[in-house]
Amino acid sequence: MKKSYIIITIVLLAFSVVNMQAQRIWGNPMGQYVYNPAGAAMNDLGEVAASYYNTYASATNSPQGFLLMGSGSFPSDKVGAGFRFTNESGGVLKTTMAEATFVYKTPVSRNSKLSFGLSAVYNQLGFAWDKMNPQHQNDPILVNAANAGYYFDANFGVSLNEANRYYIGLACYNLLGQQTSWLLPSFTNRSSRLVSLSGMYSFNLLHGDAKLETTGVLMTYQPQDEFTPVYDLSARLIYRKSGWLGAGYTNHMVKVLCGLYIQDLAIGYAGGIGIGDISDYGYAFPKHELFLRLELNTSKSSRTPAY
Repeated sequence: MKKSYIIITIVLLAFSVVNMQAQRIWGNPMGQYVYNPAGAAMNDLGEVAASYYNTYASATNSPQGFLLMGSGSFPSDKVGAGFRFTNESGGVLKTTMAEATFVYKTPVSRNSKLSFGLSAVYNQLGFAWDKMNPQHQNDPILVNAANAGYYFDANFGVSLNEANRYYIGLACYNLLGQQTSWLLPSFTNRSSRLVSLSGMYSFNLLHGDAKLETTGVLMTYQPQDEFTPVYDLSARLIYRKSGWLGAGYTNHMVKVLCGLYIQDLAIGYAGGIGIGDISDYGYAFPKHELFLRLELNTSKSSRTPAY
């Protein structure tokens, strides 16, 4: 009985990882692409960004991960593409996600565009075997999970935006709701559909020397489960594109943001301050995140020779 309980617990934890991977909210200003496929290549510039994050760092085998993403426009500037790669681990479980995105953009006014994004996604689940110490090597859960499981899926989003001014968009993740090939064959382990609403608006201050950028994200699963909804509200003050300071609030956590620009390179840090029940368990600073972003001048105007 005890052995069956352990097996069921591990399976349920694995299922929660499938959900939590898509539910991830980044603390740094990563842009809309992490919440909406239509957010790739939004500013008609190429970009490459990377982030390392750790949650509950004081706990043994605490959740941590790495994100790498990039996007850019094609010569017509109406078509763009992007990619995302994440690798996350928590406890004895680990997940990997790779995404390729196609974006079509059409003007709706002088400065605004309506963007549509469609992504093909590969997900992989597995055990971090170096962190395991099984008592029985022939345990059914270990035998069935000897090889990493996987599933394919698709994401779609739409976004109305003006470069460096505002965006608002709606996206749906895990459209196919595929069953994974991992763990017990008789266990129906499917990815849940995730709906994401994201927006940003920036205000010019100090005669254009500074701007206040406000962002918001709301995520919920359909059908809803115990992990929903997830939300994030933040604001940062950017001064002469030399650096920024900001703050925000997400589920049971207050965020602090800071960063600086070195020409086309941005370096940032986001930290979380736990409030409510989470702080009672010793996690006063449960979240740390480092961020790098490089802009590439690939816009149509930069490719046109000057006469």
